[in-house]
Amino acid sequence: MSYVFAAQTEVGLKKNCNQDSIILKRARFKGEEVCIGVICDGMGGLSCGEFASKSIVEAFSDWFTNHYSNYENIWDEKKIGIDLGNILSSENEGLLYYGKEHGIYLGTTITAILLVGRKYFVCHVGDTRLYKISSSKISRLTNDHTVIAKEIAEGRLNDVDARRDPRRNVLLQCIGATEDVEPDMFCGEVVKGDILLLCSDGFRHEISEKEILNTLLKCDNTELNKGLRTLIDLNLKRKEHDNISAALIKIQ
Repeated sequence: MSYVFAAQTEVGLKKNCNQDSIILKRARFKGEEVCIGVICDGMGGLSCGEFASKSIVEAFSDWFTNHYSNYENIWDEKKIGIDLGNILSSENEGLLYYGKEHGIYLGTTITAILLVGRKYFVCHVGDTRLYKISSSKISRLTNDHTVIAKEIAEGRLNDVDARRDPRRNVLLQCIGATEDVEPDMFCGEVVKGDILLLCSDGFRHEISEKEILNTLLKCDNTELNKGLRTLIDLNLKRKEHDNISAALIKIQ
């Protein structure tokens, strides 16, 4: 297996800084091509959200390069889960301490995926999302950790009303803002031609899953960045105020 990358980010129409952070990295370990993708959406005044999201992507990048690369077996589901959980626990503690010391509020979501051949491992907290485009279908793989998602799941709100609900950005948990963090972790498999899309919430507020699917399916490998830019421009045209970021990994 091999992987094609694309990523685009935009500050949006309202914010003064971009608090989203992205990494896409690949390497060859034990004769196998592997890659990691991480997207984080930070929150906090001025540069605080940017600091929070950047600290997480840097921690995952360091783990991938300096620790995961030394695994005896590059697909060790238990060890990967323990390592990523420890990273989030440590980062959460550090951001909480930083916030208290400086009298500020800050935090970040995270959606991360590690790909090893056909297998993937996902780690997720918050309302950034992971989608899989496969066989002309788009499927959301992550669940939002938001008040709105909980209301929908428990039958107190429908999808139509949720789009207009003022609580749509209220998180139930994120890294750096709550004492305890319980990430969703799960595994799956991909086939050649699949596209894995990571995005911040600003990327998908004003566009539909069908628009994402139709735009990216038209793109060959050289046009994937152009496809993401088209979707970001569509968000801007529809007056999305938040930071808008997306990254994708296409399986070859």
